Amino acid sequence: MPATRSFYFYRRVAGTDAVYGACTNQIELSEDRNRLHLRLASTAKFAVTLEWRGLFHLIEALSTEMRFGVACRHETEGPVTLVVEPDGNDMTLSLRIEGSPITVAFTPRQTTELISHLRTGLRHIEATRPGRLL
Repeated sequence: MPATRSFYFYRRVAGTDAVYGACTNQIELSEDRNRLHLRLASTAKFAVTLEWRGLFHLIEALSTEMRFGVACRHETEGPVTLVVEPDGNDMTLSLRIEGSPITVAFTPRQTTELISHLRTGLRHIEATRPGRLL
């Protein structure tokens, strides 16, 4: 029997896949509310899980328009790096899984929306941490 998913925290953000064009990206809080799942282009292949520290670094890199490699975990590949970098006015997230790359660009408006959802997810995670920061 498949695990039950509550979709307690589930958000979507538009972006542009460098190869296929317009796409939707998914953000979901894990059932135990300790991690955040990010699915680039809403695909399982390009889905990664972020712990608190990685999520914090992702938010900071996007907010400051800084190039940064964010540590995260892929279901089959294990530890991977999500690359955040500016590209003109846009911000991009890039990942390479099983030898296949993906790059998704976010306009300034989409980046603001992405950051907002990531911050909300971070607040939910912080609420479950011992000695939480809220």
